[in-house]
Amino acid sequence: MKKAMKRAQTAQMAGVCSNMLKVLIETDGFPSPIKVGKADAWIDTEVQAWLDAKIAQRDATLVAGGAQ
Repeated sequence: MKKAMKRAQTAQMAGVCSNMLKVLIETDGFPSPIKVGKADAWIDTEVQAWLDAKIAQRDATLVAGGAQ
């Protein structure tokens, strides 16, 4: 089940400060927020998918570089 997360919860999940979310959206493919009333919210499964992609990218880089 998908859940909408507020800015602070989203930033915590991503491991960044809340101000960094806009930068990540603009530069790193981070999921865009949805509007819930007047507030921005992020879908937890979309943020998790972004994190999973980052982990896969890191792992592929390690393998390609021959790191142990």
